[in-house]
Amino acid sequence: MDFEYRNILEKPLDAAELDQLATLGSTTVKELLNPKSTSFRELKLDLATIDEQKAANLINVHPKIMRRPLLSDGQKLAIGFDPNHFQSITG
Repeated sequence: MDFEYRNILEKPLDAAELDQLATLGSTTVKELLNPKSTSFRELKLDLATIDEQKAANLINVHPKIMRRPLLSDGQKLAIGFDPNHFQSITG
């Protein structure tokens, strides 16, 4: 399978890309945040006070606070490492 790898630390996702990914995953940008990550905890963020725009800004500036990996075929999105979900996308 052909794929495009993107290092989000070198080329962070912008708000439009995050919106598109959230839509593909039938989720929200805020739900792409990983409150269990060390980076998220170090920022001492209160998840309840974060809206979509703030979530997109935070992920853009601090990409390590996003759930990873993300795998998309342009129509669906798999969030986190789930071999079964990956298989449903890759065929």
